[in-house]
Amino acid sequence: MGLKHLLNRTFFLFPFLLLTHLGKAQTWVDSVETYAMQSYLPASKYVWSWQHASFLSTMVKRYEQADSLDKQKYFDYIEKAMQRTKGAASGKFPNRVASGLGMAFLYEKTGDEFYKAKCDKIFKEYLKVKRTPEGAISHLPLTLELWDDTVFMIGEFMIAMYRATGDEKYLHELANQFRLHREKLRDEKTGLWYHGWDANETNSVPYFCGQMGWPDDSTRVSGEIWGRGNGWLYMTLADGLDVIPRDNPMWDEFAGYLQEMVVNLPELQDEKTGHWFQLPVRKDDPENWIESSCTAMFAYGMLSALKQGIVDDRKYVLSVEKAYHGLYKHSTEPADNGLTCTNICTGTCIGDKGYYLKREVQKGRPFGLGMFVQFGMLYEIEYGLR
Repeated sequence: MGLKHLLNRTFFLFPFLLLTHLGKAQTWVDSVETYAMQSYLPASKYVWSWQHASFLSTMVKRYEQADSLDKQKYFDYIEKAMQRTKGAASGKFPNRVASGLGMAFLYEKTGDEFYKAKCDKIFKEYLKVKRTPEGAISHLPLTLELWDDTVFMIGEFMIAMYRATGDEKYLHELANQFRLHREKLRDEKTGLWYHGWDANETNSVPYFCGQMGWPDDSTRVSGEIWGRGNGWLYMTLADGLDVIPRDNPMWDEFAGYLQEMVVNLPELQDEKTGHWFQLPVRKDDPENWIESSCTAMFAYGMLSALKQGIVDDRKYVLSVEKAYHGLYKHSTEPADNGLTCTNICTGTCIGDKGYYLKREVQKGRPFGLGMFVQFGMLYEIEYGLR
């Protein structure tokens, strides 16, 4: 059954449509994007960081989705952000690699060798980053640790480089990292991943951040499955499936990973708010709380799985609908020029249950605003709302 047949509208849509001064229908997602681009993170404020890179990936997708009249504003944003940070561009550890997706995009669209040279430098530095004997890249430069966050931080750059060059070495690198990280971090019961693994190196330095002593003494794996950490994986898999040719064996591999991660999501979703939780598998814990950035990313991955025909059960359609409407109702509020997002967990390292549940809850954040827009726009496109 095709996605268009599955997406029978269950909810009335008019409460989520606003009118602009042009008389053009605008959704709440447009309002989040307007606030993010004009007030929260205009290109003039962009810095070379993973947080801003998550919003930059949103600008790239919006360029691809936009009609010819609107493409220029997204291109201009990306170009200005990269010109502003060209001196800081590097790939010396995964979080630094992330912004390189903008350089790769500009090389793809312009053919300018300046951007190609920047991308080559980022990739060469990336290849020198600390790794396990099997080749899994460490999230941190001083300790040897594998985090689920890493896959997105390097993955968006690898996907953008494949698009720009057609060279499959970038896809193979991403696929290899996904396999190696999955081997250490995947929870077989839920299909979701634990946040991190530590190599327990002799003479290792103290942990860069997070809670001391987080790895299990025997498995070296952290004990909690964190929402946004898993969200990065959904985004990477979905984006990879959009560019990998269907006849390439890596497409089936990524589709299998996405399916195993999606299968249990509807049961973990909060019925009242349509959200998933800070610690998704602890749904019934009274201290747990809804987290909106992971909700947007989980729903994005699920909608991608529906779009690609990887899952087709009606429960996934209903789950995606609940997330779209729940994000607007429970996790947005008015802000300058539009709407901002709420219920966002601040930047987070690794710890025990109490560590995650006591993290600060914030508004906005580049990774919150960006993921709201990415999921919301994909939803509205698939529903025929734009």
